[in-house]
Amino acid sequence: MTSPWTDLVAAADPSLVLPVRPRGATTEVTGPLSLVDLIDLGGGHSVGVVQTGDGDRWTVPLVREGDTVRRSLPGDGTAERLVALLVQDTHASSGPYRVSAWHHETVTGERGVTVDQTNESVVVGERAVVKWSLRLPSDGEPGSPAPQRLAALASAGFGETPRPWGTLERVVDGRAVLLAAVVEFLPGAVDGWDWMVEDVRAYARGDLALDAALAPSRRLGSLTARMHVAFAATGRGEATAEQAEAWSQAARADLAEALEVVGGHEGDRLRARAPRIEAELDVLASAAGAVLIDVHGDHHVGQVLRYGDPAQYSVTDLDGNPVLTPSERLVRRPAAVDVAGMLASLDHVGRVVLFRTEGVDAAAVRIWIEQAQAAFLHDYRETLAGMMSADLLDERLLLPLRLHQEVREYLYAVRHLPHWVYVPDLALADLIPSEE
Repeated sequence: MTSPWTDLVAAADPSLVLPVRPRGATTEVTGPLSLVDLIDLGGGHSVGVVQTGDGDRWTVPLVREGDTVRRSLPGDGTAERLVALLVQDTHASSGPYRVSAWHHETVTGERGVTVDQTNESVVVGERAVVKWSLRLPSDGEPGSPAPQRLAALASAGFGETPRPWGTLERVVDGRAVLLAAVVEFLPGAVDGWDWMVEDVRAYARGDLALDAALAPSRRLGSLTARMHVAFAATGRGEATAEQAEAWSQAARADLAEALEVVGGHEGDRLRARAPRIEAELDVLASAAGAVLIDVHGDHHVGQVLRYGDPAQYSVTDLDGNPVLTPSERLVRRPAAVDVAGMLASLDHVGRVVLFRTEGVDAAAVRIWIEQAQAAFLHDYRETLAGMMSADLLDERLLLPLRLHQEVREYLYAVRHLPHWVYVPDLALADLIPSEE
């Protein structure tokens, strides 16, 4: 493409253009950068698709300063201009872009959201959140499943997600790739790694009754079931023997890698449990016939916002599991994938409280972990049954999927957050107790 922005991007310092630390990606950049496409938002602001020297592509909100260009930061105004684009009848584009708008409102002012997530988010006017996609799929790969998942939930009447305002997509050869989504901002909303951790601490201190501390887990169980029924309304599939075998092989491959790279006493304990973990992972190979639906794909407490009084809950980030390929994230999977993910995160909340809270009542936290998981499962099952959809959950898959999740937590720790290794180490101690 030809544009005044093209030379500026090519000459720019990659560290000033690309995200600082996208989740699940390396921080090294191979230059030079090149501009694949651009939508000009005016006033020295644009949204570009930028390619690195090794072929990776990224969504980059850009701001021009004289003869230089850099990644736009919260406060620069690029997110604000994207929201403004949603209220216009026409827009200028020098590339194959599609703007879809469902809510039109002029808002001003920006601030960043400093949490680790799949997207990079900016709050605009305390009314909307612009979520910039980060690493984009290669040519021929599908884009994020989020737009179609949100549309499926909305069409089925599931409203427990932030209201969508609009999307910006790049469409090439009929294939749409999400560059940015704009959703309603929920004032006072906090994700579960904050609100649930504080709830458990309050319970362990004696400031919150156990029933009150368990109430959110029950709500999440019911919410998850309603989400799955809404997904199932768009269609169901049935797992083939080949799919089931592939799940088992993928889980065993992750375990093999974890056994190689996890060191110290944690690695010793993992290796001691490996035969029993492998035996459970083999169960995945017998899952032919399991009901398949669209799923959240990365369902954990951090993806659930709590806000308002009385408390309300909202599911976010339906982009799928970031460790999977774009194609894998689009495939229908058993509902047990989301259930196992949430059960694992309830366990992990307790481990975080134990690890990060001086003088905490460990016995109380362990009681909460066990009962929170039981409460979540109870209300999940009851809600499915009440909606005549009990067959969505294949109970056989819960333990092997939980174990696979913990194996992935080991790999995440080794690759990105070494101290996190305590979480799967402690979780496995309960899932696969020592035989000594």
